[in-house]
Amino acid sequence: MAHEDVVLHYERMLDAAQYLDVGTSWTVVQSLGEPISINDVAALVAGPHFKIEESEVEGFGMFIDESGPSIMLLDLEGGLFSPYKPSGLERLSLGARVWHLEWNVNGNGSLTYAADGCVRLAMPGLDPGEVYGPEPHALDHLLRRLPQPFTRLSHASAMALVTRDSGAYLDLEWLDSPQFRVIFAGEE
Repeated sequence: MAHEDVVLHYERMLDAAQYLDVGTSWTVVQSLGEPISINDVAALVAGPHFKIEESEVEGFGMFIDESGPSIMLLDLEGGLFSPYKPSGLERLSLGARVWHLEWNVNGNGSLTYAADGCVRLAMPGLDPGEVYGPEPHALDHLLRRLPQPFTRLSHASAMALVTRDSGAYLDLEWLDSPQFRVIFAGEE
């Protein structure tokens, strides 16, 4: 599917699910070797004493599911991982690639890419011109295909980049169906 078609899909989804524009974290984990399970990823994020329950996708919580060759996490509140504290993404990316896309109601947004236990790049403001990190060109294979590769990305365009690189896919059907919610220890 062409990048423009994936962007259009996400534009339509975000128009229909406007609550996602308030604050969202979408994290995708793809193993570089052995398959990784939902439970493996949940334990890396929530610690060893987590639970998983089926729940409507709404309100507070981290939702988790398989998507293509990846595991995705969706946090409707945003703030699941901080680009200023990379240890969570580094731990999650041991033996894996991780894309973490986040934005909030104040208009702040970022895309962070990590692999093999190291944050490779961060894109504050979803602005390809502001990319920094030890491998600032790690996603150039995607960015150079954009119609305007040096223009700030919309939320839909950033989601499309993650989909094109990871194979993970988020849609209204998924959002409107009960999903697995990770319950952190002490959150019951």
